[in-house]
Amino acid sequence: MNSTSHEYEDLERPSRLPGREWESEIFSVYLKHYSHMERIINIYGSAGVGKSSLAEEFQKQAARQGANVIAIDAARIRTAPEDFSRQILSQLDLLDSLPSLSDSDYIIRASIEAIHKRAKLGPALLFIDTFELLEPLEDWLRDSFLPQIKNGCLCVISGRNPLSSQWTEYSLWKYSIYRMPLTNLDFNSVVAYLRACGIVEPEQIYRIWKQTDGLPLMMTSWISGHTDGEMPFPGLRDDSDQRHREAMTFGLTPEKMPRTKPEAAIYARTDLTHREKEVAALAAEGLTNRDIASRLFLSEVTIKKHMRSIFQKVGASNRTQLLKLLMD
Repeated sequence: MNSTSHEYEDLERPSRLPGREWESEIFSVYLKHYSHMERIINIYGSAGVGKSSLAEEFQKQAARQGANVIAIDAARIRTAPEDFSRQILSQLDLLDSLPSLSDSDYIIRASIEAIHKRAKLGPALLFIDTFELLEPLEDWLRDSFLPQIKNGCLCVISGRNPLSSQWTEYSLWKYSIYRMPLTNLDFNSVVAYLRACGIVEPEQIYRIWKQTDGLPLMMTSWISGHTDGEMPFPGLRDDSDQRHREAMTFGLTPEKMPRTKPEAAIYARTDLTHREKEVAALAAEGLTNRDIASRLFLSEVTIKKHMRSIFQKVGASNRTQLLKLLMD
């Protein structure tokens, strides 16, 4: 399978991705009930949030169960149907079997037939990473290629943005796409990740949380620098009583993980409307304004207005500060 380096790399420690346990469980269900589930899992989120690493974890999970895994990284191929199909044949070790004068249509048909043959032997999964780079191929993939392998192959598409309405409103795919949005890791997941990496000092954990805001890419950069004996973020050098008090505010003690749920603190407030509490609770989970709007069936503009009102009432200027103030 292809390895990707444009997002945070797959570290051996911890073995499972912290904060992505739910996604892993969902994928396990897809593997178990392979032929009865949606045919596309759409992983999406901002740069550095860990889309590639999650997809790679899924690939390993599928391979361990004996599935046929095909992994395409759009950053490494040209955006042409023939090249896409050649990459599939290469992944299946069938590229050398092509006749020397094969034309584009023949190569495309050969890749589709190869997937069909593998699917008869067991679950077949096609992973497509950095999907936004395949925009010139999107119509072809949606309308021609993927429909021909739809019944026998589960496709996992990863990219910065969710699949557009051209997919979700198309009758062929309307009920065949499972959306899997990724956001920054929540506080508990950051603590679990850092402790699994051997970082246990409460003040240090809290400072890393504040500096990285739970973004996996930044956390991996910190771990890499820490391993090399350097501090990627100069602000992390400062140890003080104030930092200690802030860490203790989050319940960070060497003996236990934080157990406080932000939802309880949010819904206990009397200065927020019910809708604002709903928005704040979802924001505390790390959802973007777009994801919150989708979850609550509201416009993104409306969510932004609610967030401004919440910030004003709580006295916060950003989401990290909002979570801290709500928990105080």
